[in-house]
Amino acid sequence: MKEHASTDIYLGRNPIARSLASVEGSFVRLHDELFYRIRSYDRMPPFLMSIVSSSDTWMFLSSSGGITAGRRHSDAALFPYYSVDRISENSGNTGPATIVRVNTGSQTYLWEPFSSRCAGAYMTTRHLYKNALGTNVIFEEVNDDLGLIFRYSWTSSERFGFVRTAWIENHSESGALVQILDGVQNILPYGVTTATQARMSNLLDAYKRAELEARTGVAIYSMSSTLTDLAEPSESLLATRVFCCGLPQPVVLLSNTQMGRFRLSGQVEHEHDVRGHRGAYFVVDSF
Repeated sequence: MKEHASTDIYLGRNPIARSLASVEGSFVRLHDELFYRIRSYDRMPPFLMSIVSSSDTWMFLSSSGGITAGRRHSDAALFPYYSVDRISENSGNTGPATIVRVNTGSQTYLWEPFSSRCAGAYMTTRHLYKNALGTNVIFEEVNDDLGLIFRYSWTSSERFGFVRTAWIENHSESGALVQILDGVQNILPYGVTTATQARMSNLLDAYKRAELEARTGVAIYSMSSTLTDLAEPSESLLATRVFCCGLPQPVVLLSNTQMGRFRLSGQVEHEHDVRGHRGAYFVVDSF
């Protein structure tokens, strides 16, 4: 057979960056704790993981980033409770999402860690960490072209439910202005059953409401009423809450409707009361 020489593949006028790093597993220390790291985990087929908890919280997440979690049982889920294939496939619209705008002075670069939107645009390597106790999972993407590292972790808390921590680090010798949009999307209000998710998801969206308590930055996700066709009071009195620590005065978004605007201009506006949309909690800030 005739051998063909390796050639660059172009996306528009730019060659696609291809990492040749192989999949490797080893124990490493990160944040003064022992983790098992899978290097280049994105070169493997998606697989399901769980996070160990000492309370009534449960979490299942895919290596693609898709997630479902809640308290006690599936009818008290924070994110939609689906089968493993749908969890993996819904990573683009459920769970964590991050958009980074990097300004080096002469140019502005758009980077979306862990997203297929930027596949091939940069030379990147992805790592997946899980600690020895199974209580903490960390996703990491190293962007060698921009000199940045973005990582986020999931763990649980008996008092607060689920805690997501994010870091962005500059490992290059030059500085850059970084504007970041980061958070989670497709947050469920309290009390949505799996049957409702499966059969009436679109109707459910119409009943959703997200409110921001401006003084504390706490977002409250609830239903305007329970799903009913009867002419009687049917209030929904319980809610899901999400808040952020670590940023003094970020812009807070309660939906994903301004993500496209942020990609193009970086300009977004505070959202205080959103109805009829899937709930989200994004913070926007610059460094």
